[in-house]
Amino acid sequence: MRRAPLLLVIASVVAFLGLPDESAAQSLAARFRIEEVRDTTFTFTIGQQKWVREGRRGLAVDPARADEFVAEFRVLRVEGEFAEALITGQTRRLQPAHVAVMQPPERPFWRQALFWMGVVGGALVGVAAGSSI
Repeated sequence: MRRAPLLLVIASVVAFLGLPDESAAQSLAARFRIEEVRDTTFTFTIGQQKWVREGRRGLAVDPARADEFVAEFRVLRVEGEFAEALITGQTRRLQPAHVAVMQPPERPFWRQALFWMGVVGGALVGVAAGSSI
């Protein structure tokens, strides 16, 4: 009888320790070199990043000033290894020395390891609790 609550506490502690901290969730960002700046649009290199698509949004920052915010943009079109974006707001004029920053899309919950750890942990706790009855 005492074994099931102990297993539940152990499973809870293991699950809690496996959670990423808040800073890890915010540290993922892809940086792209700006190639050409026009009046309201600019072109940047995306390489092989297939997740950069029309309609996605991002920011432009100044790496020389500790990634100070310069502009926000929306991707208009993607052709090969380049993307063209519309500047939707800016604090100062965008320049090729700046960098485009975009967040990669999140993976669906069922493709993340933490989900499957929860499924297996929940099944183990359920079996342990069920066998103690």
